[in-house]
Amino acid sequence: MRVRSDVDVIVCGGGTAGAVAAIGAGRMGARTLLVEQYGTVGGMASTGMSFLGVSDAGGRRVLGGVGAELFARLAEVGAAYADRPDEQVGSVTAADPQALQQLLLTMLGESGVRFLLHSFCVDTLVERGRVRGIVVANKAGLEALVGAVTVDATGDADVAARAGARFVLGRDGDRLMQPVTRIFRVGDVDVAEMLAFLRDHPEEMSLPDRWRGADYGAKALERPSVVMDAFPTLVARARATGELTAPRDRIGIETGPVAGVVTINATRVHGVDGTDPDALSRAEIETQRQMFEVFRFLRRRVPGFAHARLLGSAYQVGVRETRHVLGDYVLTLDDVLSGRDFPDTVARGAYPVDLHDVREGADVLGETVGGAGVTLRSIERAYGIPLRCLIPAGLEGLVVAGRAISATHEAGGSVRGQAVCMATGHAAGVIAARASLSGETPRSVAVADVQQSLEAAHAILYHRDAEAARPA
Repeated sequence: MRVRSDVDVIVCGGGTAGAVAAIGAGRMGARTLLVEQYGTVGGMASTGMSFLGVSDAGGRRVLGGVGAELFARLAEVGAAYADRPDEQVGSVTAADPQALQQLLLTMLGESGVRFLLHSFCVDTLVERGRVRGIVVANKAGLEALVGAVTVDATGDADVAARAGARFVLGRDGDRLMQPVTRIFRVGDVDVAEMLAFLRDHPEEMSLPDRWRGADYGAKALERPSVVMDAFPTLVARARATGELTAPRDRIGIETGPVAGVVTINATRVHGVDGTDPDALSRAEIETQRQMFEVFRFLRRRVPGFAHARLLGSAYQVGVRETRHVLGDYVLTLDDVLSGRDFPDTVARGAYPVDLHDVREGADVLGETVGGAGVTLRSIERAYGIPLRCLIPAGLEGLVVAGRAISATHEAGGSVRGQAVCMATGHAAGVIAARASLSGETPRSVAVADVQQSLEAAHAILYHRDAEAARPA
């Protein structure tokens, strides 16, 4: 087995959190290796979805650091719109996914990060409770990667689980998880015709039952980027006739900086465990079937889509939830909704609490609901994420970033947002770099030093006002 040991920080997973973690670690001077199972980086950030919660509903900017730099550099070349307030989700930032993916690669190269693509983590190297690296499978067979600190940015906590970390799979008690979805993009859309139809038919912009906030209005259609769940009447008719079978009551529509291109979020499969390859295989096939079904519906029934063409879908099915690592602290729904701060805050989050029903008629936030819906609550005041949520209990040498950090199922509905994943990714990269360069473990690194490094890189850890003073 080939062994690579000239590494300080191994980042496993090059998605939304992992790419930013690698940039953060590389900029700290750590020899950083980014391991990714696909041939490029960006993960779900490269699918065309808008970024929600870059600011909270109170208008306070939340995402700083590497994530903010990414959007600023995209805006400079006309590939992103500035973050704007939104009555339902708090804020929206829209970006061209192809430009974003290219810029991430550029920023990784500028940070001195090395790449090991088309490589999949199959095991961990653990010595007396300390993670020393990982084993990957690739075209060369099996390789052992040895490093001082490993960042688990797999989304499913694959590294942590293989190292023996404790975790909760899905919702505590019944192990049910949010459904999976395939995002796809459609081109040659007459966006003006679509928006005109929505203006003339405001019933097609009615809010879902479990969303909070003001109704969509004409003002929402005048923005450079439109993000909404729309067309409930058209969908209901199609479902009644069997034309649509996907268990969604609306079509998620997002426009962005690329003219005539719309991102669609309208597929759903329940009962999928994203850590089970058989379940994932079923989900891949079913969401592709639903994608073509929804695309045909759009062309037949929705104004503006008559001449649309399918540009392509995400690189894989979108998994909202699998493992939640049990860390030194577990973030709760109360922490999220109350905008709680912590002495060891290393990131902030403001992505709305976005919980898709784990099954039809499931209990969501204590309420029994019917249909196939979404519970969504915007974040009035961004919440802090403590360093302790990124450190798996009982393990050394490992930091977790992204949606698998230590949080409950309900809090995970916000933690999984892409802007939050960027923030925890940046924090994880800095923690890993400081630990590797000082010879310490991530758990023993001084919180003040991590916070100082993050704030020097323009990360936002605390709101600078009397209401949100840094806790003692």
